[in-house]
Amino acid sequence: MGIPALPFYDMNFVVPNQVGLIKNPITIGDHIKNQRLKLHQFQKDVAKIFDVSTDTITNWENNRGVPQIQYYPTLIKFLGYLPFEIDISTPAGKLKEYRFKLGISHKKMGKILGVDGSTISSWESGEHQIPKNKQLIIFAEN
Repeated sequence: MGIPALPFYDMNFVVPNQVGLIKNPITIGDHIKNQRLKLHQFQKDVAKIFDVSTDTITNWENNRGVPQIQYYPTLIKFLGYLPFEIDISTPAGKLKEYRFKLGISHKKMGKILGVDGSTISSWESGEHQIPKNKQLIIFAEN
């Protein structure tokens, strides 16, 4: 005599919130941790994506360090968005966004544009205006 089948088809399953998700992520580490958990990945999996150690991911997620700029392109791809508050309606914001997407320093961006790295910094901070001829170069490439 067999065991009768139970009528599971009438059951409603509720998927609980994912454990560990940060409701209002603020830091880069918060964003990384949330995405890792959403993707059901371990820190070692994310470390492979970034080509860093598992300890590095642990430090980022625990806000004991932040990714250096060369990791920003991978970070943006991993998250699916730019996790920085940048006003991209301004030339300075567009420049910063462009530099972050490329993952390059002020110094390297300065070499591309034929200026000093500190000039790039002053443009991004709004301390000085970006000359029109440089805006054309930046935004033609972006």
